[in-house]
This record gives sequence, C-alpha cells and structure tokens, in this order.
Amino acid sequence: MNSTENLVKDFIYYLQAERGLSGNTVESYKSDVLSFLENTKKNIKDIDGEDIKNYLRGLHSSNFSTATIARKTSSLRMFFLFHLGEGLIEVTPMNNVQSPRAEKKLPKFLSADEIAKLIESVNGDFKYSMRDKAILELLYGCGLRVSELLSIRREDIFLKEDFIRVKGKGSKERIIPVGSKAKKALIKYITEERPVLDKKKSAFLFLTRRGNKLSRMGLWKRFQEHLIKSGITKSCTPHTLRHSFATHLLERGATLRTVQLLLGHADISTTQIYTHVDRNYLREILTSYHPRG
Repeated sequence: MNSTENLVKDFIYYLQAERGLSGNTVESYKSDVLSFLENTKKNIKDIDGEDIKNYLRGLHSSNFSTATIARKTSSLRMFFLFHLGEGLIEVTPMNNVQSPRAEKKLPKFLSADEIAKLIESVNGDFKYSMRDKAILELLYGCGLRVSELLSIRREDIFLKEDFIRVKGKGSKERIIPVGSKAKKALIKYITEERPVLDKKKSAFLFLTRRGNKLSRMGLWKRFQEHLIKSGITKSCTPHTLRHSFATHLLERGATLRTVQLLLGHADISTTQIYTHVDRNYLREILTSYHPRG
C-alpha cells in the first residue's frame, strides 16, 4: 500500500523531472494535494467524486476565493491523472467534477509617468541605489518576472548586442532586447557598484551587501521603500512593472503576439488579459476627448 507521503513524493518528482515546473508551482501543487489527502483520510483507491465535491464545498463555505478553489481543483485533477497513468487507480474521481471558472482580474499597472517617478526616486539617498535602479529598469524595460530577474547570471548579459537571456517557467530560455535606459543603468551597476558587492565571486548578477544572490523578499522590501519615497500611493509589487510593460506596449501599437513573445507566455490566451486593459484605456481616451464621449 502506498503511503500518502510516497504518493505525493512520486507526484512531485513527476512535476519536477518530467514537467519541468518551477519550484513555486510545484510547492503549490504539493500543498493543495496534501491538504486534500489530510482532509479526506482515505486510501487513494477509495476516493470518489463525492469526496472531491464535499471537499470543494468545504472550501467554498470557508470563503476561499474562486481562483484558489479553481487552482486546487486543477492540482487534484493532475494528481489523480498521474496516478491513473501509473496504474495505481483504474479511474480518476475527477471525471464528473467541474472546475469553478475563476474570474480574470485586470492586472494593476502604473502609468508611464508613475514609472518614471518611481525609477527617478532611486538616488544616492539609498545605499546600493545603482543596483536598485538597474533592477527597476530591467523589470519594467524587459517585462521580467521577479524569479527571472533574480536568476540572471553575468553570462546572460550581452550589452554589445543589446539583449539579455532569461530562463522562464519550465526552464524555457528567451532572448529579450534591452532598451537604452536599462542598458545605461545596467552598465553603471556592473562597473561601479557590483564589484563592491561581489565578495564571493558570484555568478549571479544582482547581489546583497554580503555578496549573496539577492532574494525575492529582499527585492520586495527595497521596492516598497522606493515606492514610499516616490510618493506613489497605489498598491503594487515588483510584478506590477511587468504588467505595466505589457500594457504600455499594447497602448503604443505593439501586437499581442509580440507582447506574448517578450513576456514568455506559452499560450497567447494568457497574454489576452492585457487587451482588456487596452480597451479600458481607449474608452477613457474616447470619454475624455471625443465631443460626444
């Protein structure tokens, strides 16, 4: 009999080794599956559709969001399909379970003026301001995910050719052009400030004062400090700069396909959320400037 621990362990190995999913995604799957199995307390072969539905009803009663319930349903669906393929179960209990349709929320973004205000607020008042300015310029100028930015190595920078190489979800690499302002900030950081931080001869581009790879939490804290200094009161995170990147490109005439490639979305339907932002922008322009708006 397979223990719960082994069932989850085999599933996690599959997600990592065969699907190539990111660490954060794998942890979400693991948490979702463990939560269900601990709640149900049944052998996997005895679990049926009613067990799944009762669990999901419980989540709904506990006021979990539709998006969270949809994600947990997706995690369970993949878990049981994996063990079906392994021959451990003869039928998946998810067959008659419908996934709740998660509402697509429009991503928050900053205006071009707000972006400029944020980046220009990073000055000599802050220690390691060259590093932080280069980070903000790359997040916005290249539309990077935070995990992609923090994983950039020195060997991924090609300043003569004006591009960088990043590793996205599923370890997929993509090449992204670097604009003039991001390039200028990057050169300044690499030549003047990074040598001071590089106490351990690190391969990573962005370092802490001790010479370690900058962490996600460390970046988030610095971002919030700069946000306060800039006077921007909107609630946003470093990921907001990626949304702003996509939104501003579409506003200025870039095609959805181009934005998809730059963002590293495997499916263009993921990118299509930004078309709604663009429509809102166009509606505002019409209302503001059309004589009958």
